Amino acid sequence: MIRFERNTELDIAMKNLIISMIDVNDYLTNILDYTERVLTPKMEKKLIEILKKYNVPHDGLKYDSKILIENQYYKDIKLDNVYYQSIRYEKATIKKRTLMNMNFHQSLGKYLFHYHPIGYFETDIDLPVLKEGSSKVWMSPAISEIESMRDGIEKGHGKCMTMGLGIGVLPYLWLLKDDVESVTIVEFNKDVIDLFEKYIRPQFKTDKKLKIIHGDAFDFYNEEFLNQFDYVYVDFWESTEDGLIFYTKLMEKKIDLPHIDYWIEDSMLYDLKYIVAPYLYTVYEGKSVMDFISSIDEDSKELAKKTNKYFKTRTDVIKTEDELLNIIHGKDVLRKILAQ
Repeated sequence: MIRFERNTELDIAMKNLIISMIDVNDYLTNILDYTERVLTPKMEKKLIEILKKYNVPHDGLKYDSKILIENQYYKDIKLDNVYYQSIRYEKATIKKRTLMNMNFHQSLGKYLFHYHPIGYFETDIDLPVLKEGSSKVWMSPAISEIESMRDGIEKGHGKCMTMGLGIGVLPYLWLLKDDVESVTIVEFNKDVIDLFEKYIRPQFKTDKKLKIIHGDAFDFYNEEFLNQFDYVYVDFWESTEDGLIFYTKLMEKKIDLPHIDYWIEDSMLYDLKYIVAPYLYTVYEGKSVMDFISSIDEDSKELAKKTNKYFKTRTDVIKTEDELLNIIHGKDVLRKILAQ
């Protein structure tokens, strides 16, 4: 079982970790009244005061609309041509000065405080949306998705592969790169493939090889298949909520290859960090781990059990704040916990 040396440095570090978790909840509560609302100058001033209080970046609330309207997918692919079964096109207008999430979680400081970058455009923006039924948004090139996959776009090279087709934003932006040779996609939903092949793929302004495999991502998540490619970007979940579940199942396969990245991985791992930190605090204080696990809500209890199983295998003694933070933020550690 992992152990700790009781000292002043770790006392302070443990306290700061817990405080950072409390601060995040307070911060989110304070900005709740502003998100997805049209900001008046008075509201913006109050919002900036909140951001300053928590040291959240606030100088860049005004976003340049070019990040969306000059995105090559947004410019080249016209979703208003889509007429597929129960899927219909709709033009959604983002009103100017509407505060929205521009990306997923970003860490702030060395403990556990994090935030979503937020901002607004100074002009109305028309966003193409595919809806299922009367109101459910099925797919759309949302700003937060484009921004959050930027790293995956930039790292794509040679033979690329992604799991999850969507409306083909990532594959298209990959294929436009000079250093990308081909793109392979694994997609489970045949309707998604059919819609893409009929309405979207013909609009691609590239002749590079694009192969779509109809199948389950978990069946193809093996070293033999993955090693055929120079870069792999896994993205078949909708958000952090369902993403952590699928991501955990992938980690349980215990595949560790350096050329694979996962969409919004850091954001998903924050949910695990919020189990790991209080777990280690429980161990540090010499309190009952079983009581801690019992106190966790049912949705997160399995993560707590995995955390306990992993740390029971460790025999090292943690003596410094750096050692503690390396555990909490170490992606290799977090992946091993999920792999239990």
